Formats: sequence, C-alpha cells, structure tokens
Amino acid sequence: MKIEIHLLRFYARVWDPESEANREVPITLTKDQLRAAGLLEMSSKEVISRICKRWGLQLLEAGKAERRTIAFNLDSLWDSLAGGETQGAPLDPIEMMGALEGEGDTH
Repeated sequence: MKIEIHLLRFYARVWDPESEANREVPITLTKDQLRAAGLLEMSSKEVISRICKRWGLQLLEAGKAERRTIAFNLDSLWDSLAGGETQGAPLDPIEMMGALEGEGDTH
C-alpha cells in the first residue's frame, strides 16, 4: 500500500537574536497541517511565525511555498524492521526509490 503526503516548504527569512543576524530557514509543513490551521482561522504565515517563536527566532518574511508530494510504500517500511524489534532499522533511500518506481500506479 502506498501513501502520499503533500508537503509545502517555506524558506522563511528570520532574525536570529542569538547570532544577531538575518538568515533563511526551511520550514516544511504538510497540507493537512495547513488545513487544520485554516479551521482555526490561522494563515500559513501565522503558523510559520509560531514555529519561529518556538525556535527563538523572529519571522521577517515567510517566503513562497515550494510544493512537493512524497510517497511511502507501507509494506516496504514494515519489512524493513530489523528482526521484529520495536525500533525500525535505517532505511536505504536508494532501495526505497527503486521499490516505489517498480510499484507503478497500482494499489
């Protein structure tokens, strides 16, 4: 079974009081997170501002979102668990891409 997650990455311009400098930080959110924020009448800029505050940064500009969709094959993730342990083994990204490409559009 394949699951897709729709992501938006913002390259936020922030003020870092610790280093006393402006810098750019990537903030990646799911489309579902932004939908939930919308139900609370929060804009994406407000969400990003709250994240920056949590990190001790001041948001100057949220930037434009770059959109991307990622897909996971749940069977491959499950099979990658090491010997039935509760903690999963590290995944090989090249192996995962090969598995996803070989899967096609069938479910």
